[in-house]
Amino acid sequence: MEGDFFAQCYLEKVNICPVCGGQQSQPVYAAGEGIMAQKCACGSYYCDHRLNQAGLSAYWQDYQNREHSAVEEECAQRQRMYVVDYEYIAQFLQPKAKVLHVGCADGLFLDMFAAARHECHGVEFGHEAALRAAQKYPVQEGYFPALNIEPGFDLIIFRGVLQYVHAPRDFFTKAASLLASGGLIYVTAQPNMESFCHQVFGKRFRFSLTPCDCVGYTPKSLAGEFAALGCATVGQTFFYEETPYANPARDIQAVSRAVEARNNGQEPGESSPPFWGNMMTLVFRKN
Repeated sequence: MEGDFFAQCYLEKVNICPVCGGQQSQPVYAAGEGIMAQKCACGSYYCDHRLNQAGLSAYWQDYQNREHSAVEEECAQRQRMYVVDYEYIAQFLQPKAKVLHVGCADGLFLDMFAAARHECHGVEFGHEAALRAAQKYPVQEGYFPALNIEPGFDLIIFRGVLQYVHAPRDFFTKAASLLASGGLIYVTAQPNMESFCHQVFGKRFRFSLTPCDCVGYTPKSLAGEFAALGCATVGQTFFYEETPYANPARDIQAVSRAVEARNNGQEPGESSPPFWGNMMTLVFRKN
């Protein structure tokens, strides 16, 4: 469980915004004992404690088996989401695109692109996952900004990755530098910190900030980051009803209970459900 890695020996204090480096932040909610979620003036969110190097090594070394592939039902749902994600980004791609998936896990999302005859490459920080993906595709293991990667990609994918990284602008800059002219950056399965559920549920938001998921973004903040690197926003959507997680009648009732609790001056008593706006999907094109 993620909480197993919140021991003090695995944590370090964060005194400045990891995105912009600023110190103009305001607390949003308690993310744990002595741990606060913060909102920076730049529009980004972050946790004021995060995993240190020992924590990162312990968390990611067996993440593939411990978390990513551990629950069969979750794996099946994720596979269905891969189809939703692929169908969306495919409309922007030319045939035989050169694709780099940063945080490619076991390579199952890349399988969608390979089946359409795109050229697939991966980057993975976790050793276990990198070994699996490398059985199918050229994969570099390690810290993405530090890797020596030949440029010229038509698509770079960040799928459920950016909330974990400690130096986001290093990732953004590296990705932009590796794109061919007109190349795309695809950010998907990314928690949206300006979603209605995040505002209502706070620390009980399904994707709230923790020392592991330590950075949060909004569509506006991410668009601004990539615009500064010469990448324009060309696509934006918020998957919900087309996902395997949606149950509108049940989910609306859960949100209604949380709103009622807030109106009564109480914290919501349950975690947020899947809902409209929770997760954002953005496409940026290099000018």
